[in-house]
Amino acid sequence: SCPGIVNNRTCNKNSDIEYVIEISYFTSSLEGSYTCKMESEFWKTNPDNLISTSDTKHLTTKYVMPSKTELEADRNLIWKGSTFTLTCTVEGYPPPQRPTLWKNQASDTFTSCDGGTNKKVCTKKFTNAGYDDAAVYECKTKNKISGTDSPSSDTANIVISSRVSVSLTLSSLPSRGYFITGDSVTLTCIADGVPLAHYMKISRDGQLLFEYKNTGADVTKGKHDITYKMSTDKLTDNGKYKCEAKNQVKGNVYNDDKEQNLKIYEDVEVTIQVDKQYPKKEDSVKITCVATGSDTPSNVKLYHKLGSNNEVLLKDSSGDTSFCKPGDYKLTCIHTISSIGYSNNGEYWCFGKNAVNGVEKTIKSTTTAVEISSIVLVQLTDTGDKEVELGSKYTITCTVDGGKAPYKVELLKPDESKLTWQKSGTSNTLSCTPDNNIDNILKCRHEIDTTLYKGEGAYKCTGYNQLPNSSNDKSDNKDVNIIVTKDVTVTMSPSSTEVDRNSAVTLTCEAEGGRVPHVLQLVFNGKNLVNYNTDNGTNTEGVTISGHTITYKKTISKVSFDDSGTYYCTGKNKAKQNAEKTDKDNSEITVVSDVTISSVDNVDVDLGDVLQIPKFTVEGGRAPHEVILAKPYGKTDVIYSNSVTSKCTGTFTKSCDISLGASTYQQDGNYKITAKNRAKQNKEVTAEETFSVTVYKDVEAKMNLKNGGELITDYDKVPYGVSLTVECKVEGGKMPHEVELTTSSTGKFFYKRNDQASSNLTCTGEHVLTCSLTMTTGYHDDGIYDCKGYNKVRNSEHKESYKSVDITVYRDLIISSISTGSSSIVTNGSTTITCVVGGKPIIEAENITWEHENSAIDLEGNFTTIKGSDDYTLISTLTLNSPSVDYNGNFSCIANGTLKETQSIAIAEKYFLEIPVITSLDMTTVEKDSVLVITCSVRGFSNVDAELFITNVEEEKLPVSEGIKTVKADYVTEFVFEYNVRCGDVSITCYTFTTNNDGSEITETKANISFAEIAGCHGILPIVAGSAGGGFVIIIIIIVVVLVILKKRGRFGKRKPELVEGTVQYPNPSFLKSSDNLASPQPGYSHLHRPCTVGQEEEGYASLNILDNKPNKLDDDGYATMDTKSNNKQPISAKELYSRLEQGNDLNKKKVVMKRYKPIAPKIRTVPPKSQAAASNNHPVNATEDDDAYARLGDYPPKSVPVSVNKADDGDAYAKLGDYPPK
Repeated sequence: SCPGIVNNRTCNKNSDIEYVIEISYFTSSLEGSYTCKMESEFWKTNPDNLISTSDTKHLTTKYVMPSKTELEADRNLIWKGSTFTLTCTVEGYPPPQRPTLWKNQASDTFTSCDGGTNKKVCTKKFTNAGYDDAAVYECKTKNKISGTDSPSSDTANIVISSRVSVSLTLSSLPSRGYFITGDSVTLTCIADGVPLAHYMKISRDGQLLFEYKNTGADVTKGKHDITYKMSTDKLTDNGKYKCEAKNQVKGNVYNDDKEQNLKIYEDVEVTIQVDKQYPKKEDSVKITCVATGSDTPSNVKLYHKLGSNNEVLLKDSSGDTSFCKPGDYKLTCIHTISSIGYSNNGEYWCFGKNAVNGVEKTIKSTTTAVEISSIVLVQLTDTGDKEVELGSKYTITCTVDGGKAPYKVELLKPDESKLTWQKSGTSNTLSCTPDNNIDNILKCRHEIDTTLYKGEGAYKCTGYNQLPNSSNDKSDNKDVNIIVTKDVTVTMSPSSTEVDRNSAVTLTCEAEGGRVPHVLQLVFNGKNLVNYNTDNGTNTEGVTISGHTITYKKTISKVSFDDSGTYYCTGKNKAKQNAEKTDKDNSEITVVSDVTISSVDNVDVDLGDVLQIPKFTVEGGRAPHEVILAKPYGKTDVIYSNSVTSKCTGTFTKSCDISLGASTYQQDGNYKITAKNRAKQNKEVTAEETFSVTVYKDVEAKMNLKNGGELITDYDKVPYGVSLTVECKVEGGKMPHEVELTTSSTGKFFYKRNDQASSNLTCTGEHVLTCSLTMTTGYHDDGIYDCKGYNKVRNSEHKESYKSVDITVYRDLIISSISTGSSSIVTNGSTTITCVVGGKPIIEAENITWEHENSAIDLEGNFTTIKGSDDYTLISTLTLNSPSVDYNGNFSCIANGTLKETQSIAIAEKYFLEIPVITSLDMTTVEKDSVLVITCSVRGFSNVDAELFITNVEEEKLPVSEGIKTVKADYVTEFVFEYNVRCGDVSITCYTFTTNNDGSEITETKANISFAEIAGCHGILPIVAGSAGGGFVIIIIIIVVVLVILKKRGRFGKRKPELVEGTVQYPNPSFLKSSDNLASPQPGYSHLHRPCTVGQEEEGYASLNILDNKPNKLDDDGYATMDTKSNNKQPISAKELYSRLEQGNDLNKKKVVMKRYKPIAPKIRTVPPKSQAAASNNHPVNATEDDDAYARLGDYPPKSVPVSVNKADDGDAYAKLGDYPPK
């Protein structure tokens, strides 16, 4: 057999007589003897046949494997200082020898060897690997195969890698402990790392000095480092050196850097230089000090010495940062004398200081000299014309300077005499001294006395010197002309005097000055009496000149008012700086006499015309200074004063023209003119003149009406009931003496000025009489009101004036009161509310209406409106007879649609019990054994109870004791039960009763329902009972009960809806047969007795059964029968409802929430639907909000939506929260 692949061996049948076993991977476990045995099928079928049918052959195999060696490290990257292991694995068959380790062809040993006979694993561990461990390692072994060696080996090249590491060193310091210029200093940078650094950079203070980028002969390469060296001995090589290097290991770049400070020292050296040794005065001279050394010199000072004076420190770099500028190990210090003077002559030198290795050293420079070379220069304090004030002392100062210093000075005077100073002289007549101890500048002084104009004239100053290295004289001079000045002064005499009219006076005008005055003027009233002026050649007789004084005299033999005034004397001359000076003096001549006033005529004027006072004159000397007009009404006007000058013109004789403007009544009366002046010895004198003014005007009457203080302008709408003031004003020039005021309702009133005691009208005023009458306006004060006034004018002529107005009293519409007979009644009581409306004109009676705060309550027909006590009052009375509690609340009386007053009426429920109403479906024909739903509905107090009896033909009253369901809503109680129709039943009677709070019973009420006929009871059977002689007749009323057959949709037939406006009729909600499953309503039965939800049924809701066909009638079975006669707040028809739902495209998701409207007993009332727009959310609350679970609806009207439990308001017209199930 050939089993296929077994234990690495594959059997293949090549032919019927050849089988081959192939061993894909021969191992030592497969060596040994292999046997091949073949048998024929014939032997298997003929076992007794002695013919040989099998054969066997054997083959012996032996496994051999030449030695094999593998050497490897445990990591690819070996860092210097790390630990790594070499592992050599050898195997072979026969077993190989223990392997040997060779390093760079030198013998080495393994740390350990483990393994079996044919395979061994040897390791060597290296710790803290160093560059010496980098080598080519070889592992060797061998075994013998058939007596012949079979060697094998493997190598591993171990490279020890290291991140670059930089060292930066300086050559050793000499014995002095620091480097100085001239020493050879070597800087060595070594970058160690394997692989070798491929980049090196050396910089000093950030400046690149050397850069190596893997090439260049300047770098010395070792096995694992590169080296760069540089030598220096200069100060300029001082600084911070930095060596940076990079190498790359396995693709990663590593870098390192080191820094080293180099310091070479040198002692300080100082030099000084001057750019001009012999500068001219005021030249710019620059002195330069240069200090070099290491460290950079820390301080430089510049000194100056003049002659025998002490040396002076000019500059110090430690305190003046602008003096020196640092360079490479040096300070360059510059001092500039921008304008050199003699004080800058002398010697200059510098000091420099630095520190060498902490030891401070100071060096002085050489000395250099500076001397100014300039020709002598003479300057005077003043040159040319020098003006000196009369009486003052003036010193001529002559300044002489030069380089070399001046040796002689001369001063030539106006009288040609000379004053002299010589440097070597002993008898000098001119005083000269060095300026600030500087011999180069001399100050020479000579004082002049100008008293009485002495010392005037020309002076000349001359100075002499020689230049350095020269014996030739140099000289210079300056002149000055001294002029004595004095401002002109003027004198006028006499200074002031009073002169009687027609007497004589003499005036003197005189001027004196340093330079003789060239102008003299005497002016009076703008006229020159004398005008002397040498500038234009004018000369006047009578002017005399004596020395520096000029004089003029004027005599007036007979003075008049025209000679009164001020006489002005003016003089001019050329004074200091040749400026023209002016002086003035004056003499006041006053011609005196007492003041007088001319006569003034009396004045007549019409009111409003201009009141012009006749012109008059006022004369006096001194001139009148005040004119006053005193008026009859106590006011005083200043006609003329120092500040009022427009009404009187002239000086001593003033002409006055006075206009008092438009005449008024106040200006009527006597006037007085008073004039004042100051006469001799300045005494005030007064004069007076009187006249009278008469103002005329014809009488004029006016009328005004006022409401309070407010003027009435619309006489056709005088307000009713206000305090009306009738004002009559009469005006006249001669004061009005009589007034008459006539009214339409109260008659005539009069006033007489001369007989006020008998007057019945109150008036005040003089020229304007104001008469007033106050009254309260009423409906009958319409009419004409008259005002008449009288006065006298010129020639005693009588005048009168008349004014009238026609008024109409007006009153705004007003509800003056609203009252009720009783504000709290019961439902069987009555009350009235009275509303009183007034106004002029009054509205029509039909414009008064009444409304209740509940707009659904119509009060039309409950009120009457009649005329009041006058033509302008209406009384409207609202009568409430036996109102229901729905009428509880506010009643409003509305006038003309806008005016409203409200009265509240509280209506309490009276205990009552009405006659019940018992109903069912169509009772015309019913069937035997059919089931009718009987409802007994009664309106009354809430604790109503009932008993139901069935009466049969035998007049037996059978009580209904089971199956009665009680449904209460507001004040209506319904008793409902299922009645199985039986033959012989005649009627069903409902007895109702209740009790008061005190327990007393109210008389019962009852109602019944009879059967006309009962189908299936053998026709209509009359039942008559009687007997002969005392017989009796039993009338059996056979009521045929007709089965209500629903023609199309179920067992109940089509019902006739009773449409009542504002209500909705539904099947009885309290009775449902078991087959009438709310979740799946049957066709033909309507479940619209509760708010409906399309496609959703849950407690408190009912389904709306939608038929296949749209409804065509309002009362189709399966649809709500709804009233459509009212406004859009009323329920919609079933047809309209279906149409709206259909338009929503998804009938199953639409929900209609019904609203509640005013109940009409005894119909069953439920909540009519709300509008479609709000249908999705507005429904009674669910059970998760309150244990009661549903809202019970209270009295109409309801809120727009049922309220949640936590927002309920138990008041009327709102939903009440209460019991389950919902009502």
